[in-house]
Amino acid sequence: AEAGIKGIFGGGTEFSPQWYRFCCEELLGPDVFMTPTYGNTLMGLACSKPFDPADNYKITYHAPEPRAVIEVVDFDDYNKVVDYDKTGRVKLYTLTKELFIPGFMERDEGERERPCEAYAWDGISGTRPFHVFAKSTTVGVY
Repeated sequence: AEAGIKGIFGGGTEFSPQWYRFCCEELLGPDVFMTPTYGNTLMGLACSKPFDPADNYKITYHAPEPRAVIEVVDFDDYNKVVDYDKTGRVKLYTLTKELFIPGFMERDEGERERPCEAYAWDGISGTRPFHVFAKSTTVGVY
């Protein structure tokens, strides 16, 4: 059997669609699975939908359900989920054998995205620090 890298879960820093395309098409090739990830200790890793040139390599993260569920909610009403393609704040629900956290408001915002073939639940794109305290937020691995 051939040895080598079979897959990469990239996290701890921002990925742009251009970098994602470069990695998949030029750096790694079709035999290495790669996905950008988004997450933290409470959520786990939310993987991006599969690489797709048809949508300009858009990076859309889908939470690792059923362990964690995210909603993109209105900035002024955390009980109201925004429409698809609209911007809101990330609301996280965590459910494990040891822990249940209902509706924790994350430090991030982004755009609500539709389910895809690989993930039958909503996703989020354009993740970035919540605009109210973005200037004081550390981004990356820390």
